[in-house]
Amino acid sequence: MVKVENSTATRVPLPAFLQGLLPESLSDLSWTDPALGVQDVAWWPEENAEGELGTDKKWGAEVLTLDTERKVVKVTRKQVAMTAAEKAARDSVAAAEWSDRIAARRWLAETSGTAFDGMPIDTGRDSQGLITGAALAAMLDPAYSVRWKTVAGFVDLTAQQIIGVASAVRTFVQASFDREAVLLGAVANGSITAEMLEEGWPA
Repeated sequence: MVKVENSTATRVPLPAFLQGLLPESLSDLSWTDPALGVQDVAWWPEENAEGELGTDKKWGAEVLTLDTERKVVKVTRKQVAMTAAEKAARDSVAAAEWSDRIAARRWLAETSGTAFDGMPIDTGRDSQGLITGAALAAMLDPAYSVRWKTVAGFVDLTAQQIIGVASAVRTFVQASFDREAVLLGAVANGSITAEMLEEGWPA
């Protein structure tokens, strides 16, 4: 509710002795006891009429406009151009938020798992480390073999297969980071969209 007096609207709290009254009673207080001092005053409902905030704008001073026919106060705020420092601060916050969202989505993609010759491979960080260690052993000893636990159970892998698994996982993981880099580039040039966050990840 906004105070209306002498055709002027101002933000003044509704006095305690008027609280609880219906809007129609507050719209014309000529019926009140003169001793209360509000016979020439009214409190009208407010209606937001601001609309969309423009590009590189910020909200400024509030403007209260009377709609005497409807006994409503239309509330708007002036739109003021942001300073260069304010735009830089806003963009910095937005970029940091996007960076966090993209990193989280990359982690999900990176650790979601891949396949090698139809064999499901865990690509979690622990698994990546184990695969790297096995691949190193396979490179040092071409006769090396291992019983490897996959999400579908144990399989026997030769040294060549171990190196193939490691290569497939490395390619998959790197593709996840490559996609993250592309999205961060889109943040930097202002072309990032929510849809892009779910596109282009390795499968």
